[in-house]
Amino acid sequence: FNLFVNRQLRISKNIFRQFKVVIGHIGAIGALPNYEKVLDLARQELLKDGTLGEDFDIEIISRNGCGEAFEGVAAAADLYHIEHINTFLGPYCNAEMIPVATMANFWNVPIIAYMASANVLSNKKIYKTLIRTSLRTMNTIAESTAAFIKHYKWKKPAKEFYCYYTSFQVSLVSNVGASAFEKLSAFEPVLKRNNIVVTRKILFDESVTVQDILNGGQLDEIRSNSRIVLVMFSSTRDLTAVFREATAKYGLSETEFVFIFPWLQEGANGASPFVGKDSSSLDRVKQTYSNCVLIDDTNGFDDRMITPFMERLGSIGLKESDISLNNIYGYIALFDSLKMFATAGRRVLNRTGQFSALSDGKLMWNTMRRISIQGMVSNAGVGSGTVMLDDLAERIPYYSAFFVDKAREEADVDNPVHDGYGTAKVRPFANMAPSLISNCDGLETGTGCFEINVTEVSSSFWPSIDGNLPTDEPVCGFRGEKCDYTLIIVAASATLCFLLTIAGAWALRRYCETKALSRMSWRIFRDDMQIVDEEQVKSMLSLNSQRTKLSNANMSLLQHHAIIGVNTHATYHMYEQRRPIKFNRADLTLLTKMKQAVHDNLNPFLGIAFNEKSELLILWKFCSRGTLQDVIYNEQFVLDDKFHGAFVKDITLGLEYLHLSTIGFHGALTTWSTLIDRNWQVKLTDYGVSDAVCRWKKHGSINDEIMKDGEEKTEGGQKTAILYVAPEIRLSDEQNKSRRVDQTWVSQSLEKRRSADIYAFGMVMYEILFRNYPYSDKTDISELVTKASAGEKISRPSVQKDKQLHPDLQALLQDCWHDTPDARPSIRRVRLSADAILKTKGSLVDSMTRMMEEYANNLEKLVNERTGMLEEATIRADKLLSQLLPKYVANELKNGRPVPPKMYSSATVMFTDVVGFTRLCGSSTPIEVVTLLNSVYSGFDEIINKHDGYKVETIGDAYMVVSGIPEENGKRHINNIAEIALDIMTFLETYRIPHRKSEQLVIRVGFHSGQVAAAVVGLNSPRYCLFGDTVNMASRMESSGEPGRIQLSAQSKKLLDNDYPEFVTSKRGEIDVKGKGECCTYWLLRKDNSYFSNAT
Repeated sequence: FNLFVNRQLRISKNIFRQFKVVIGHIGAIGALPNYEKVLDLARQELLKDGTLGEDFDIEIISRNGCGEAFEGVAAAADLYHIEHINTFLGPYCNAEMIPVATMANFWNVPIIAYMASANVLSNKKIYKTLIRTSLRTMNTIAESTAAFIKHYKWKKPAKEFYCYYTSFQVSLVSNVGASAFEKLSAFEPVLKRNNIVVTRKILFDESVTVQDILNGGQLDEIRSNSRIVLVMFSSTRDLTAVFREATAKYGLSETEFVFIFPWLQEGANGASPFVGKDSSSLDRVKQTYSNCVLIDDTNGFDDRMITPFMERLGSIGLKESDISLNNIYGYIALFDSLKMFATAGRRVLNRTGQFSALSDGKLMWNTMRRISIQGMVSNAGVGSGTVMLDDLAERIPYYSAFFVDKAREEADVDNPVHDGYGTAKVRPFANMAPSLISNCDGLETGTGCFEINVTEVSSSFWPSIDGNLPTDEPVCGFRGEKCDYTLIIVAASATLCFLLTIAGAWALRRYCETKALSRMSWRIFRDDMQIVDEEQVKSMLSLNSQRTKLSNANMSLLQHHAIIGVNTHATYHMYEQRRPIKFNRADLTLLTKMKQAVHDNLNPFLGIAFNEKSELLILWKFCSRGTLQDVIYNEQFVLDDKFHGAFVKDITLGLEYLHLSTIGFHGALTTWSTLIDRNWQVKLTDYGVSDAVCRWKKHGSINDEIMKDGEEKTEGGQKTAILYVAPEIRLSDEQNKSRRVDQTWVSQSLEKRRSADIYAFGMVMYEILFRNYPYSDKTDISELVTKASAGEKISRPSVQKDKQLHPDLQALLQDCWHDTPDARPSIRRVRLSADAILKTKGSLVDSMTRMMEEYANNLEKLVNERTGMLEEATIRADKLLSQLLPKYVANELKNGRPVPPKMYSSATVMFTDVVGFTRLCGSSTPIEVVTLLNSVYSGFDEIINKHDGYKVETIGDAYMVVSGIPEENGKRHINNIAEIALDIMTFLETYRIPHRKSEQLVIRVGFHSGQVAAAVVGLNSPRYCLFGDTVNMASRMESSGEPGRIQLSAQSKKLLDNDYPEFVTSKRGEIDVKGKGECCTYWLLRKDNSYFSNAT
């Protein structure tokens, strides 16, 4: 058996054997590598089972016929007329199959199509000698799709058709939409024959975008006419993604609509892009077709058939690298085609005894109708299985319906599927198995005489409530025409009337409540008040002749300040309001009593602003001296017994009034809820409203208190508010939180609430006496606050051992902190005991006068000290500024005035540069370089100070000096610069490098005279800079000079000659100056001090 002889595949044990069928195979270059070995495997099996033998053998001649147009036709003609073949196998490609099949029919030669899927090839009245073993064909997938739709009782699907053309087809066919038309032609007769109505046929352009689909109105047609959408797209998956994205954005719910995708990709690789172990292909299915139904052959979306396929090929030494695994269907169909032909040929030969009958196309076609063999791989994908042809000699299809489940992370344990489905989220839910119909003639019916039985293998998988696929039509029809809505309309109308009545009653009640609230004496409207900042408060208090020292006032009171009406100053607590505030009868009564309460030691309650601007404000009268906390913890205030007694007495009087009034209790007594007015009288504030505020917070009507910029609720006194709360109240709060009930302690007796006030008073009195909390100095107050806030039990307050306190007063404090509320003293007993113990001589005004005198003296001393420090700092700053900038510039900047640029008509600019500085730096340490430059420039600075010069800047070894700027000096600037240059040279004659005493420092000097502009540049680190051509020319004089010499320009030479002839110069001559061209320059040699005496 020879594989190739001059491009011919010969399958024969003896080339001289008489009974030999010559098969002409028309393939494609590179499509099926090593296909000849697959054919050899088929032949070996045929020899083994006796189908082939001494009297019947096969020879295969192969040609390539899928390259250029009609190459397959030419190959067929060559095989038939030259090689005298008996049967055609192929062509491989669809485009060549149709004309070759027509020629085979004309020649009455059998032709076996193993890859052709075109629907037109199923017409055996035209292609009378054509046998198809292709695993996928257009007509069979159409039949399977129709069977699937009928099984689920869908009668009226809308049909989505995407008109497309690929580049391959355009170049060959030149018929735009021909392939799409072929698919449509395959499906429409099948749907019609199965009584499936197409309600809408919609065509899109190939270049359509998501926005085009959304704006085109076609999706609205689908929604209004169908729930089952049959989608046929081209092989370009991007177009499928465009359509799926458009449907998602349009709102075609995947639970109400079914999108059916018959897998109609063209070409060998495209026909099964997901077969194999390439997981990326499976991911594309998951992303593009999530929650859709895909119709494909049973093995279309897994790799089940790969293992048995490779086992078969492994027996003949082939590995995956030796074949095209993506084209596995081509190998299988080619193998089955050869076996199918040999089996039919053996039957014809046995029946007729005529070897020439094997070339009779019609006879062979009739023989292969309803024939079956053992194929290479079974439909189940394991081992070998039966392959059967239908009544039209076409392979009977085995298709499945697949569901792409985007929510599935792994294979369903209860409904196990093949391994290939696990992570791909592609699962079969219905198998479509065909069965042949007896007493049926396919030529008359135009069908293969088989029916497709749909078997469900999975249920309750669709993402709907019941897990079932949706129906093809809504229960009430697409426009609601199939339902009687009379009862619903009546019920809805009655319900609407009832709701309107309820809403009207509620609105009327709210209106009445709003009117009643607006008449409440404590109701404040936002239009009647103005929230002001700290600076406005100071200004207003000054204008109203309130001479209280605002520096003593609580900063938070100044920040939370408002004016009600014309001149009522108030402080407020602001909360973010999330929903309308509701007041119960107890709230209304309490707030009215609070508004009416009048006592010397109660801060007047002004009212509440609510249900406006999403804010709730509780307003109290403003007290200019701030809170008791401010006074206690201000070390500058010396609090003696007079203050102690007065503060305690005022607090007890205020509490006694509250306990005896209809208000009943305070509820939030702390050192910051105790204010001090301008007369140093203590007034209680924030009383009575704590219960209501807590309830509003719990009900979500308000959030926590709003803090101004610079404030933090966790800082200062408010952080420790929990320490003033009695233990039984903290316990009740925690129980309320855990049970999620409203504050049960609100309904407790007033006596229990009053005893909690006594507990808080003990804390306040201890702070007044000792300016500290009643806990050990080793106690971490922050940790204590955290525990108390978390509901944990904390240590009981106590008088510390290091505190000196009257025994009776100590006992009174301990009684106030008793764990049992009933054991705590009444407020009357507390007031009488405190008065008896804390009696003082004189009045609080006398004590305050002495304190203010001491404070004033201390303040005067402090002012003098700070003034002296400020003057010293100012002198240092002025000195430093004058060193950085010219004096007049520094004065202008200090006075806040801008320094505009200034043009100087005549000035002289000089530059110096150290010769060999780079070499010197390379051989010296940075510290040595700094020391060198500091010593040199210090000497230069002393020389400049002797003459009217100004050092502009130093950059490394470069030194820049000017005269005539910033102070103009007539013509003396040229004299000053000349003197400076000569003195610098004289200075360097004796100067030695500090770290190299044997070396002398050499520099170049150059200067030029002319116009110069000066300005201060920059806001941060401003610099006094010079600009103009004079600066550039002076720099060129330095850079073009010679070491140890002073070079000057012709302009500077002219000034010296005219006004200062005592300076001796020599002409250097013409030199090339960068940017100037040829210039005449001079050397400055010395100054002749005897010039004028000689002239005389």
